Amino acid sequence: MTSTKAIEVALEAQGAKPNFRYDIIQPLVHGRVPIEGVSLTVAGAMETAGQFDNPKFKSGDFGLLDTNVGDILPAIDAGWDIVALPVLIKRKPIYNYIWVRADRGIETPKDLEGKTFATAIWGVVTTYARGMLKKFHGVDHSTFKWIANVDGPWPLHKPVNVEYRTDGKPQWRRLLDGEVDACSGDIIDPRAWEIMEGSPQIVKRLFPDYRQMHRDLRRDHGIVTPTHMMAMGGKLHRANPGLSRRLYDAFEQSREIAVADAQGDGSSYNLIMDARELMRDQIKEMGDIYKHGIAANRDLFEMTLDFYEDQGQTSKRLSIEEVFAADTLDT
Repeated sequence: MTSTKAIEVALEAQGAKPNFRYDIIQPLVHGRVPIEGVSLTVAGAMETAGQFDNPKFKSGDFGLLDTNVGDILPAIDAGWDIVALPVLIKRKPIYNYIWVRADRGIETPKDLEGKTFATAIWGVVTTYARGMLKKFHGVDHSTFKWIANVDGPWPLHKPVNVEYRTDGKPQWRRLLDGEVDACSGDIIDPRAWEIMEGSPQIVKRLFPDYRQMHRDLRRDHGIVTPTHMMAMGGKLHRANPGLSRRLYDAFEQSREIAVADAQGDGSSYNLIMDARELMRDQIKEMGDIYKHGIAANRDLFEMTLDFYEDQGQTSKRLSIEEVFAADTLDT
C-alpha cells in the first residue's frame, strides 16, 4: 500500500502585525479545516514575508501570501509569476477614510475638485476612494494635487500631480496641520482616530453618514471593498492542477465556520458586547456579505480592475481571467 506525500504549502503574510487576526481565517490557521493532500505551514504572528525584498515572490516560488490587493494587481500586471485566489480575507469600507478640513468650504464631493490631498502611499484604500468619488459622485479626481510619503514599489502608468515628501508625516497629521485640504488612505493608529474624531472644528468626514452609505453600497451594488486578498505562487499553481480550488474551498469553509462561531456566540468576538446579536442583525439586514468567490464579488472585482486601469496603477485593464486561478473562476 502506498501513500501520496502531502504537498507542503507555506502561508505567509505581508502587512500590519500580528498576522491572521481576521475572524474568517481563524478556523483554517488553527487547524480546524483540513485540506486533502496538503500540509499547511502558517507563519508566526510577527513574521513578515518580505514581499519586495525576497525574489521568490516575483519568480512565483512560494506557496500562499496574504497581501494587499493594491500589490497583487500591479504585480500581475508587471509579470510577476503569481495568481490570485478570490479569497478576500480582509475588507474595509472606504467612505470612513475620506477626511477634509472644516474651514475650506468643502461640503459636497464636487467641492474636492482642484484641492490638495494627502496620502501615505498609493494603497488600495486611496485607490478605492478616488475611484468611488468618480464613479458614484461625479468627481474629477484628475484635478487633485497629491502629497505622498513614498513613491511605492509600482510605477504609475498615467501622469499624477504628486509631490513626494520624506518627512514620514501621516496623511491625517498633514490634514490637521493645514498642509492639505483633504486626506485618504488607511488609518490604523487608535490615537489618530481619537484626535480626528475629537477635532470637529478642524477636520470632518466628507461623508458624515458613511455607515449608512456602506450599507447602501452593499444593497445597491453588492460591494464591500476588500483590502487583502490571497496570492498563490505560479510555480505551485502550475505543478498541482486542482490545488488552487482545494485551497479556495478550505478558506471558504473556514469563513463559514467563523460565521457559525459568531452566530453561536461560542468563539466570536469577546471585546464587543452583544456580538452574537450584532452578527444576527447584520446577516438579516445585508446577507452573507463576506462570502469569497467570483460570483458573489464579480461586480466588485470588475469595478476594482476598472479603477486600477483608470488611475494608471496597472498598464492595462486586467481581466478576471488574468488575475484569478483558472480552477476558481466558477466559484
